[in-house]
Amino acid sequence: MAGFTAPLAAWRVSVGSALVFIAVAVCLVVLAVGTLRRARWALLIGLVGCAGQLVAVVGTVFELAHPLDTAKTRELLALGIDPTLAVSINLIYSAAASALFVWAALRSITTRRRRATPQP
Repeated sequence: MAGFTAPLAAWRVSVGSALVFIAVAVCLVVLAVGTLRRARWALLIGLVGCAGQLVAVVGTVFELAHPLDTAKTRELLALGIDPTLAVSINLIYSAAASALFVWAALRSITTRRRRATPQP
């Protein structure tokens, strides 16, 4: 989404705003390639990022309940994007990432317990 938003940001907001979207897109592509290759650094960054989404869920729910007039809201409006829709989509992604983190954490715990339990 960041890659598709970059040209729109350059046209409607500023080149500086577009550069931020481009940087995010490039970083996420690098992370995706690292994850596909099962690079330990990429998996760790992804897991930490998913853990952080637990806080993002709380923040986006608060933002939906108490809409704020912020610079980000004005930027989204300038891009032609409904801020409530954007926050709702963010909530869905954050909830999915949080669920992925909980699944990975539980899987890691059960795997370690199995390895620690002596086999007969």
